[in-house]
Amino acid sequence: MLRHQAVTKVQLGVQSCDDHILALNRRGHTLNDVRRAVRLLRLAGLKIVLHWMPNLFGATPESDLADFARLWDDPALRPDEIKVYPTALLEGTDLYALWEQGQYQPYAEDVLIDLLVQCKMLMPPYSRINRLMRDIPAQYIAAGTTKSNLRQLVQTRMRKQALACQCIRCREVRGKEIAVGQSQAMEELRLDVVSYPTDATQEHFLQYLTPGGQLAGFLRLSLPTTPRDILPIPEIYEAAMVRELHIYGPAQALGQRGGAAQHRGLGTQLLDTAAEMARQAGFEVLAVIAAVGTRPYYRERGFTAGDLYPIRRLAV
Repeated sequence: MLRHQAVTKVQLGVQSCDDHILALNRRGHTLNDVRRAVRLLRLAGLKIVLHWMPNLFGATPESDLADFARLWDDPALRPDEIKVYPTALLEGTDLYALWEQGQYQPYAEDVLIDLLVQCKMLMPPYSRINRLMRDIPAQYIAAGTTKSNLRQLVQTRMRKQALACQCIRCREVRGKEIAVGQSQAMEELRLDVVSYPTDATQEHFLQYLTPGGQLAGFLRLSLPTTPRDILPIPEIYEAAMVRELHIYGPAQALGQRGGAAQHRGLGTQLLDTAAEMARQAGFEVLAVIAAVGTRPYYRERGFTAGDLYPIRRLAV
C-alpha cells in the first residue's frame, strides 16, 4: 500500500529500546515490534526514521545513553535517520501527576545537554540526526528545559570540548560549492564506503567526501541476506536495492554547469558503483525506491519502469 502511494520514507515513534521503559510509559509496543517493522521497511527499500525520547518515566541519563547505543548496536535497528525528542512535561498528563507526586523528575538543562552531546558522539556516519527538540511552546512546558535552540546549545558545548559529531547532517556540504578557488577539481572528491550488517540485509553507505571531509553526496545500497518473500512485492525478491541517493550543493537547472555538487555526475557515478557492487555480490537486478518526480532521472540512467520500483538489469 505504501509503495502504491509512492511513499519512500517512513517515520516510527519508537521512543525507547527498553521494554520495561516502554511498558512504564504505556507505549503499546515492544522492541520486537520495532525490529519487525524496521525489517519489513528495509526489505521494501524504504528509508527509516526512528523517533527516540530521553527522560521518559523510569529512565536515567545513564540508562538513556545505553538505550541510545542500542539503536546502533542492534543490527535489527540501525536507522537511516533519527529524531530525538526529549520528554516534555505538560500539565494535565499522567506524567504531570507523577511529577506532582514526586515520582518523576525532568532532567536539568545542563544534564540533558551533556546527555545529548554523548549521544551525538555515538552517531555512525550513515545516519542523520534530523531534530533534537520537539516544537512545543515554552509556556506549555511545566518543568525541564524549554529552550527551542537545544541543538545550538549542544553544538556549542561540543565545540568547547573539541568534539565533532559524524552524522550526515553535521558533515553535509549544505549548499556550498564544492570547489574552493580554481585549484580544487571534482576529481579530488574521495569515494568512501561504510558497510554494516542488519538482521535482513548487508548495507553499503557510499559517500563522496571533499578533501576537508564534507559530505558531497551519498547512496544507500541494500543487499538482502534473508528471503524477501515476507513482502507481497515479487518484483524485488531477487533485487539489490538503492534505498536513497542524495547529492548536496545548490540546486541548478538540469544541464547547467558550475561548482555545485548537483548535476556534476556524482549521482550517476554512485549508481554505477552501486550496480557494480551488486553485480559482484551475485545480483542480476538493481531496483531503486524512487519518488514520482525522480523517475525520469533513473530512466535516463538505464532503469525501466517496474510495477512499484524502477529496475535496472545488471550484466552477468
